[in-house]
Amino acid sequence: MPSLASWEPLPDSPQASLPEATRREVPRLVEAARNATGDEREVLAGQLGAQLEALGEGGGSREVADLLLHLLESGQLEGLVERGGRTCRSAAVESLTRLGFPYALEVSPEDLEHLRAWTRRRRGPALPSGVVPAGALGVGFVGQWWALPPEVASEVGGLGPFLVVLMGLALMGLMMALLAPERSPSRRAGLFVLLLLSLVEVFLGGPAGYHGAASGLGGLVACLLLVRTRR
Repeated sequence: MPSLASWEPLPDSPQASLPEATRREVPRLVEAARNATGDEREVLAGQLGAQLEALGEGGGSREVADLLLHLLESGQLEGLVERGGRTCRSAAVESLTRLGFPYALEVSPEDLEHLRAWTRRRRGPALPSGVVPAGALGVGFVGQWWALPPEVASEVGGLGPFLVVLMGLALMGLMMALLAPERSPSRRAGLFVLLLLSLVEVFLGGPAGYHGAASGLGGLVACLLLVRTRR
């Protein structure tokens, strides 16, 4: 039988308190790491990073957030780098963001940028956004030459002047889309030109006999990649 009692607020969810051992261990590791040098400093920084990382896994609490914020705002974590290259500052910022609302909102923009920089270094250098679309169009152009029938390939110009013009205009459309600012009219115009000419090439590669299917498909793939990478 369901209760008909008046609505009662749910009890507050329990928050993880900061263990006394951690309260003492973290400042001790900070002081020891700052006073150490060489390999010993890296080892102590690694131990401190592990402690800071663990703070973000126990659930959000005011005590944990205050400790992390104090370490970040006081600058005590500056220059402390683990053997793997991770900074103790980035470990503290990551743990603070894991605590969730409202503690994650207290992270300063400078600390967030520091964490993003470490994340980019950890992932390694990324290819520029235009490399893959340009490569797709280039593969389409090269494939167009390989796909030519022998009798067409033996002719002067190979592809024929009309298809060469279409490929050149498609390349210009790609360059417009790559060089123009994001969401600008110039970029949209470049994408439109690339899409339109690629569709024309695919169509001409069939019944019209201009053999433009490969380069047209390369242009369509490049256009799709540009749209996906610049959302």
